[in-house]
Amino acid sequence: MNGGRRGGSMADHIMESPLSWLFVALNLGIFVIAYTRGEREGESLSAETLIAYGALERSLVWAGDPWRMLTAVFLHVGWIHLLLNLFGMFPRCMDIEKTVGSAWFAFAYASTGIGAYAVSVIGHPAFSAGASGAGFGMFGVTLSMLYRREGSWSAFTANPFARRIIANLAIWVALGYLTIINMDNYAHLGGFAFGIPCGLILEARRGKNRTKWMAGLAAYMLVWLGVVVVACIPGLGFGR
Repeated sequence: MNGGRRGGSMADHIMESPLSWLFVALNLGIFVIAYTRGEREGESLSAETLIAYGALERSLVWAGDPWRMLTAVFLHVGWIHLLLNLFGMFPRCMDIEKTVGSAWFAFAYASTGIGAYAVSVIGHPAFSAGASGAGFGMFGVTLSMLYRREGSWSAFTANPFARRIIANLAIWVALGYLTIINMDNYAHLGGFAFGIPCGLILEARRGKNRTKWMAGLAAYMLVWLGVVVVACIPGLGFGR
């Protein structure tokens, strides 16, 4: 959890973080299938193809397709979008999986990814796809785990790795708000917001106070479920 590189063969890396590599394969495979079988607009998929392969669209979620909050996590708009996400976020995924194990990594990735798109549906008339909501969730998980390990705010803010992550996140959010790049900031910030408490829960899971940890996990899941349920109720979103 420090951003450093480790030695070892490719097989060793895969065995240390098998789900992260599986997610890479799923993202690549789904995009290749959609790209070769669907309609394209330059290097990107058409809106019709994106919808057909599971992209998020608020009206469709409200019409009875809540599963799109999951499928959109594994679908990308174009090659550039796909590669930016893979190179930007999956090193964090692999590090988290090595640190907490595959089962808890899957919990963190799924809850922050789905939660990110639930926030997007509530926040605006969403039409979106991509793993970056879950990616921001993984950055939130990383930062909160670093904070717990550093033990104080001053030590955390002095950590060069934490500073680098925060600076990169701030740049991407600013680019989204400036509309320089078409990004779903609601999903990004939603994923990050879920990632912070998720990381605290993951870091505290080996603590002595099991009752307090279970209460925190239950609270996280209740809030997450509440946001997802609200996202599925027609008319409860902002913006028209």
